[in-house]
Formats: sequence, C-alpha cells, structure tokens
Amino acid sequence: MSSKNSLDLPEDRLGMLDETGRRKFIYPAKVVGFFRNWRTRFYWVLILILLILPWIRINNHQAILLNLPERRFAFFGITFWAHDGPIIFLFLLLTVASFAFVTAVWGRIWCGWACPQTVFIDAIYRQIETWIEGNAIERRKLDDGPWNTHKIMKRSFKWFAYAVVSLIITHSVLAYFVGSSELSEMMLQPPTEHWTAFLIAWVTAAIIFINFGWFREQFCIIACPYGRLQSVLMDNHSIAVLYDEERGEPRKSKDVPKDQQGDCVNCYRCVTVCPTGIDIRRGVQLECIACTACIDACDEIMAKVNKPSGLIRYASEAELAHEPRRMFRPRLALYLIFLSIALIGLVKVVSSRESLDLSILRATDSPYTLLPIKDTDPEPLISNHFKLHFHNLEIADARVQIMLDEVDEKNAIELISPINPVRVKAGETNRSHLFFKFPMRLTKDTGEMKVKVVFFFRTKNETVPYVKEFTLVGPREN
Repeated sequence: MSSKNSLDLPEDRLGMLDETGRRKFIYPAKVVGFFRNWRTRFYWVLILILLILPWIRINNHQAILLNLPERRFAFFGITFWAHDGPIIFLFLLLTVASFAFVTAVWGRIWCGWACPQTVFIDAIYRQIETWIEGNAIERRKLDDGPWNTHKIMKRSFKWFAYAVVSLIITHSVLAYFVGSSELSEMMLQPPTEHWTAFLIAWVTAAIIFINFGWFREQFCIIACPYGRLQSVLMDNHSIAVLYDEERGEPRKSKDVPKDQQGDCVNCYRCVTVCPTGIDIRRGVQLECIACTACIDACDEIMAKVNKPSGLIRYASEAELAHEPRRMFRPRLALYLIFLSIALIGLVKVVSSRESLDLSILRATDSPYTLLPIKDTDPEPLISNHFKLHFHNLEIADARVQIMLDEVDEKNAIELISPINPVRVKAGETNRSHLFFKFPMRLTKDTGEMKVKVVFFFRTKNETVPYVKEFTLVGPREN
C-alpha cells in the first residue's frame, strides 16, 4: 500500500540509493531481543576463535597454518602439501556442497550468523561507532551537521579506533599464513627486513579498514556473489526471514478501518534496524542477509501492542502459504549425496594418509650382480641394488633409519646404505640407494626370495615404523 511516510522505500531502486543513484548511508537502530542476544554471543565466539587459534600449538606445531610460499598447510596436527590434490579437491567439494545444502535448508543463515563481513561490522565496528557517535539518530545528525571541532574530534577518534582494530585483525589473519612465531619475530624487526610481509599487512589492513568502516553493506549488495546464488539454491520450502503478509495486512493506517487492519502497525521499526536498508515486508530480497534484526524489532513492538510475536519470523514461503513443508526434496537429496561423497572420501583419504611417502624402484642395471669372490668369503655372494625416494609429508624435518626387519645370521643377508639414517626436510623429497648382499645359495631354488626392511621415520615428537617387503633375485640352479 502507498504511504507518505519518509521511511517508505522506493519501488524503482535500491533502498540505499537516492534519486540520483548516489549512496545513502544506512544508520541501523539498536535492537534487543532473543536473536540479538544469541547472535552477539556467537559472534564473539567466532572472533575469539579467529584471534586465539593461530597461537594454539598441537604437537609443537601451529593448529592451523596456511603457508602459501612453501605450499604447506597444517590443520590440527595434520600436515598437507600443495601436491595433495585429492584432499584439496575433496575439501573444496565438501565446502561447496555444505554451502549449497545449508542454503537450501536454512537460507542465508551463513550471512547473518557467521560471515566475517557481518560478524566484524556488527560486533566491533558498529559498536565502536555507537560508543563514540551515539545512537542511530545521533549518528545521522552528526553526519548531516557541519564540520566543526566536535564532529572532527569524534570522527577522528572513531577512525583511529577502526585503524587499530583493522591492524589487530590483519595481524591475526597474517599469523595463519606466515606462522604466529615468525610473525612475532617480524614485528620486533625493522620493516626493511620483511618488505613483502610488511606491505601485505598494510594493504590488507587498508582493505579491512575501508570495507568494515565505510563500504559495509555495499559489499553484500554489490560484490558478494552469494546473495545472487540464493535464487538458485533456495526454493519455496527453504527457511528464510519472512513477513507474514496474511496476518499483517492490511497495515494500520487512517485509511483502513480498525476492524479490517492486520497486526502490522506500520511502525517501520523493521526498516530502521535493517543493516542493508530493506523493507522485509516486500518478501525475499537479494539484499537480505537474514540477520534477524527485524524479527527482534517486530517482536518488541508486538509485545507493546499486546499481539502475538512472530509477525516476522523464520519460515518458508510454503509455510506462509499453508502448504505442507517438504523436508526431503530432489535438490536436497542431490546436495546431500555430494556432501556425503566429499565427507566420506575426505575422511578416508586423511585417515589413510601416512607421514612418509616411500617409493622403491629396482635399479636399471642388471637385476643382480655376482660379486667377486674373495679369500675371506666362504661362498659366492650376490648383490641387489634399489633406489629409494623418501617424501616427508610432515611439517617437521625427519630422519629415516633403515634396518632389516629380522636379523638372520644363518642367511647372512647384509643391508648396505651409503647414507643411514637419511635426513629428509619437511615437505621435501630425498633420494638414496639401498644394496642387499647375500649368499648365492638363498636363491638357487626359485631364483628369488622375500625380505622385510623397516624404515623408522623419526621426528622430534615420534617414531613411526614402516615395513616394506623387497624381492631379492639371483641365479637359479636348473
């Protein structure tokens, strides 16, 4: 319905644009209520996790490390490398399938509850703004007012606080990529010794500073692709923040008889608290981030006018249309299949992954070599030559000790390695040679024999044995 209220949003353009297409800054009013309280708690849990996690160490290594230059990644004690293609693919598939499934069921719950854009702006930057400049009405007046000493002082203090917070967030994020210990050392040294990290930190801080402090909802509306994907991922049975039009309309107005009015008192409280400046009463919109501010605001008004809460609530369009809700739908089944495949595959690959990737190749020379007979040799000896490729998949340097699994003095098999133990740096590959010297009589019946060798993979924290079976060959008597 039409109204001359100044809070009525235009039909032909975004609510955050004026008649000339220029941006109108949004000043969302403070809201209290059930969802607001839980969102605040959840936001601070996420923020504390982000700030603390880089400083937690598991097995003497950072809990989460994304070292791009060295292409090594650590996740809670498990190390991955850039060449771990299946793991990376399955992780990406799991992430995409999870987003698709969650959106199809609960709509844009990610945007309102866990997206860093929403979390930092709502929990920190907007709170700083409120502490310094006042509530929404006071902020609007300050913005429209002249540039006097009072305004300059408040704005300077606010942007200084934004800068400090942006630097804290930047260094916390940077710790994930360069390592918390390395970052601490860099911060105590001159910038000239770490120009790349220094410039990356300042550029990142500038982006966070401008985005969270000024660009804000514009990123959600203009830059973020997730809002545009919701029309593809959601359907009539997806949960979203919706206005119950049947119950609320027609809204309270002097043009509508009192006995015909719906529950909506047309107070525009849901509009004034919206961080993206929309009117939720117009239905599902691209700009809506499902932050639930309008739910708490409307419930507060309903309580004051003695009407039941839930005029704006989490619901599906099918529910509002009195259609039976279908939990199991073809698209959900498809998303769930991909999600299950990715999760099962990732768990299987990670659980079967070993710290040492060992490749054994028989040397390209002859299969065996008859060694020259010496006076000290009681019988003819045979030699087999193998090439070893050690790939250390751990985040720490290691040594590989090579030993026969069982020492059999009767068979007198001798293991010879030019380098033993073999040192292998974290994430790198080292090559070595292995020779077996044994009496000719051991292969005279079948021309071959089996022998087991143990490779002890040793780091500072643990020793893991890997048993490999070698086939030794030699001449066979007819």
